Amino acid sequence: MNTIQLTDTELELARHALRAYLGSFGHDEADTLHAIKQVIAKLDEASSPA
Repeated sequence: MNTIQLTDTELELARHALRAYLGSFGHDEADTLHAIKQVIAKLDEASSPA
């Protein structure tokens, strides 16, 4: 497992970038879609108030 530190702005940028990237894939890349959705969920969790 890797840990990186992001500012709130960087975290938001990463989330938006992954959502845009997600939109680029079709139905044939199910594994990639699943992995991207998992990362987005982790980013959303990281930005949620504790």
